[in-house]
Amino acid sequence: MKLKTGLLFLLALSLTISCSSPEGEESALEKIFNDDTLPPANGGILDILVVAEDKVWNGGPGRAFEEHFIGMVYGLPQPEPRYTVRQVAPKEFSDLLKRSRYIVLLDANADSSSLVFEMDKWARGQMVSHLSAPTELDLRKLTLQQNDAIDARISALESERLYTKMRPLTHKEYPEFFSKHNLKLNVPKDFALSVSTDDVVVYWKTTTLADNGIIIYVGDLPADEAIIGNNIIPLRDSLTKLYVPGQRDGSYMITEDLVKPQLNPTEVQGRFSIEARGLWRTHGDIMGGPFVSYTIYDEENNRLIYIDSFILAPEKKKRKSLFELESIIRNLEIL
Repeated sequence: MKLKTGLLFLLALSLTISCSSPEGEESALEKIFNDDTLPPANGGILDILVVAEDKVWNGGPGRAFEEHFIGMVYGLPQPEPRYTVRQVAPKEFSDLLKRSRYIVLLDANADSSSLVFEMDKWARGQMVSHLSAPTELDLRKLTLQQNDAIDARISALESERLYTKMRPLTHKEYPEFFSKHNLKLNVPKDFALSVSTDDVVVYWKTTTLADNGIIIYVGDLPADEAIIGNNIIPLRDSLTKLYVPGQRDGSYMITEDLVKPQLNPTEVQGRFSIEARGLWRTHGDIMGGPFVSYTIYDEENNRLIYIDSFILAPEKKKRKSLFELESIIRNLEIL
């Protein structure tokens, strides 16, 4: 009797909401049911599934996509692609594969050229990028034009996903450095505070497989804005010499100068910043690895904020670990 009453209530609620919803809009009840019934998206960090006919994938559109998304990440000691990309033909696109977190559809049989992003199409937490064009040549051109836009969206979503996932597992108490400089950073609990001064904090995560580090420094803005960016590597080396010693007496971390760091302008918290990627080595020892840093020019408060992350993981792949670190430091908040 209770089951019958519940079903009648849901039917009545459905009719009530449907009648009150504007034409063309999803009703509140439909949204509840859709959100609840969609399975969660799955897939590894920075994994992309491409759905395209073999002819399209092996032709110009596929090559244009591959050249961008499986290009090697700059600043890693061993070559590693930016993304892990897998392609399937439409006939192989099963219900299980439809749960992939990032899907790209390449369609060379459309009426016009377009790029459409769809969120939560077949799974929760999913983004589908639909590139369509009338011919393979048009699709290749569209792919070349839109690769950066797709890359930026996937990278931002993946960074936010990882940061949200680790947020409940972060420290609850932080040194005075953060309150003094009106900064906030959610640092995972498996990172231990090793240095805390008025202007610098250093966190370390040490396991049997790898060592990860985070440095945050706050100082004055450089006096000469004409050479903005030129002070980043000297600043990094001065910090790591003081706060990142090696295992041998007198050894310390410095930036590898045989492979020049790559500097790119970006924004952090709405402020002009420079992202640096490169390699580090140990002066007086043989250790080394990759790093990524953000130098934030906080002109509003007349200060420079430098945040750096680095990895030591001999003989291990580092792309995913470095992206996880990048997801932490990129979410530094300026209060």
